[in-house]
Amino acid sequence: MQAELCQVGDHQILTIGDRRIVLKPDAVVQHRNGWLGQRLTIAQPGEASFTHRYRLPWISQLAPLWEAAYDRWSAEADDPGLELTELLGGTDDWREAPADH
Repeated sequence: MQAELCQVGDHQILTIGDRRIVLKPDAVVQHRNGWLGQRLTIAQPGEASFTHRYRLPWISQLAPLWEAAYDRWSAEADDPGLELTELLGGTDDWREAPADH
């Protein structure tokens, strides 16, 4: 997954392939794993959701099945979408949003 995050003035712009989205401060970013691929979704009030679906190489998709100690750090090494999600302050299957207390 080729992604570029730029700061232009007071706006953050995320470019993935030939798609571009201006990120608002209240954007909700979620990364989800699935058997058929990964999904990065960005939801912003008043805007249509931005969803990017991608697949990892098959060897990376099968890693959790044969690596006994597969954890978040192993997943981050295999999936660049997790690092992007963390950079954008989002949640994923490994790390959910913190509870407000």
